[in-house]
Amino acid sequence: MTWKPGSLLVRVYFVNKLLVALIAAVFAVASVLVFADDKTPTKITAEDQAKLKAEGADKKAADAKMTKEEKAAARKAANIKKRADESRMEKIGDTGSQLKAAEDTKATAASKVAPTPAKGTLNTPEAEKAMQKQKGQ
Repeated sequence: MTWKPGSLLVRVYFVNKLLVALIAAVFAVASVLVFADDKTPTKITAEDQAKLKAEGADKKAADAKMTKEEKAAARKAANIKKRADESRMEKIGDTGSQLKAAEDTKATAASKVAPTPAKGTLNTPEAEKAMQKQKGQ
């Protein structure tokens, strides 16, 4: 095939290029539109924001004055608090699956335990008669 002006091959080539350009333009416009609506309402007022900034500045100043030992103790206390919060959340979120599993294993073990027959009475005629009496035959 040759690339003659107006041939089918040339038309398909340019249509494909046009299609790619259109798709790229759609993505570009869509991304601009997504970020254009940036009017998210905030619940924090200007006074609250100023108060929070002041608290943050105070905390930074207090942290700067602390010694290495005090920083280590504060970090250790924060870690302990974090672990306590996590364990509390685990207890809240637990549906009792661990307790249920323990009860199930205990019940299964209890159901498997049966009284052992006296030695020498298994598969004897007397034992079979006793079994038939228990079954009601």
